[in-house]
Amino acid sequence: MIRFVLLLFTFAMLINRPVLNAIVLATFQQEALAEHNLKRQIHCTGPMTLNSTLNTIAQNYSEYLAANNLFVHSYTPGLGENLYQISSSNPITYLNGKR
Repeated sequence: MIRFVLLLFTFAMLINRPVLNAIVLATFQQEALAEHNLKRQIHCTGPMTLNSTLNTIAQNYSEYLAANNLFVHSYTPGLGENLYQISSSNPITYLNGKR
């Protein structure tokens, strides 16, 4: 069975600091993975799995983007990325891996 790897980006720049501090990264990753695999199942595609090395690369890059107020692909050879952004006129007070 081919195992797929899910590369997650948690964009600190998209959420205010109190919400960021309330997020448990491992929980967020598992929620996002479960939601993503539900969508893959609908399309008869096998499930993805988390990879701690890729998660670390993704997290470091997302923190770089946040620190530099950027929103661009890294164009790292061999890695693909899906960038996601949300905004609201109201403060974002809750964020989970399902959204």
